Amino acid sequence: MKIRKGTGIFLALSWLMTMPVFASDDLEALIKAGDHRKLEMYYAEEAKTLKAKADKWEVLAEYYEKFPDEYSGGSENVHKHIENVRAMADDYRKAMHEARDLALRHHSLIRKGP
Repeated sequence: MKIRKGTGIFLALSWLMTMPVFASDDLEALIKAGDHRKLEMYYAEEAKTLKAKADKWEVLAEYYEKFPDEYSGGSENVHKHIENVRAMADDYRKAMHEARDLALRHHSLIRKGP
């Protein structure tokens, strides 16, 4: 029962993290066109998506801290697993900040022009 519940949570989070907001072809077209308004919107949306992913990995780490018996890899490995999950959350947060920075750069280019 414990393994099924943990597996279900993992699969649900994994599925949510694979949903693209925009296709890469659209991004390339926006870059070629120099459409800073749409690029700003793209990167702002990307930042929101990355924040949601970081938050979900952080919630998962907190869950395993509160319920270490739910981790099926053994009690001696649960702390290492929590570290890895938190590292993934940190990576998503870093990417979120980069996307926000890109959104701000494109916003400033809207005002200035090409």
